[in-house]
Amino acid sequence: MQKFKILFIGLGRMGFPMAGHLSKKSNIDLYVLNRTKSKEVDWLKKFRGSSYRAYNNLKFDFIITCLKDDESLKKMLKFISQNENYKKNTILIDHSTISLDLVYLISNLFKKKLSFLDSPVTGGEEGAINGKLSVMIGGNLSSFQKSKKIISTYSKNCTYMGKLGSGQLAKFTNQILICGILYSISEALVFGKKNKINLSRLYDAIKDGAAGSWQFSNRFPTIIKNKFNFGFSTELMAKDLKYILKQSTENKINLKLTREVYLKYKKLSNSKFKKSDTSSLIKTF
Repeated sequence: MQKFKILFIGLGRMGFPMAGHLSKKSNIDLYVLNRTKSKEVDWLKKFRGSSYRAYNNLKFDFIITCLKDDESLKKMLKFISQNENYKKNTILIDHSTISLDLVYLISNLFKKKLSFLDSPVTGGEEGAINGKLSVMIGGNLSSFQKSKKIISTYSKNCTYMGKLGSGQLAKFTNQILICGILYSISEALVFGKKNKINLSRLYDAIKDGAAGSWQFSNRFPTIIKNKFNFGFSTELMAKDLKYILKQSTENKINLKLTREVYLKYKKLSNSKFKKSDTSSLIKTF
């Protein structure tokens, strides 16, 4: 059995359990790196692996990143580039949601040095914990085929979207859909409350019908309980929508609803709801 040497960078809410799934595979020699060292210590107490800090001269078969935003990824990749932790056949798999500008910058930075796949994920913290994420991948087809078994360790759906950048464009589309659904859920809940509808019964009546969705099934019950601690935060959604609106401006598309929702998430990300999950959008209504 072929054994792979893998470096996983970014042990946040998503990366922590994703790296955990990789650690359970006998054919993977796993190393982890996080900006906050205490997170590494916590991860190493729970899972099998090694800290990259003690072995920073290694060359890896795969480098997997799962970071907050463009700036976080730039800093980590600069660090890896300086230490030359890659071979010519190394594959860099980035699960962050980043701007298209950074996708192309990374491609140029590592041109002819390694292969890069832009591979954003969706499914939230629950999906990461349960190994049921959906991954949208752009880049070289051969590199995708070599990486699929690795990515499938923590995902249920791994889709090749096409050329580099198409992974991010698919994730952008996903976020447009999510923000629209959460907007309509918020409006529907406000309408239901105003008209004194029993919200628990409303949930039972709607969840399996045409208006049902993952967001409705999973977040409507938590919203009516005033609970907003379920992973993907308002500040991350604001960041994603900012990237989307930049791209839509370049495309000369007016994403009116997305822009309105972005302004609401921007407001939340500067409030006490900064770390609350995206269903806290209701707080702006």
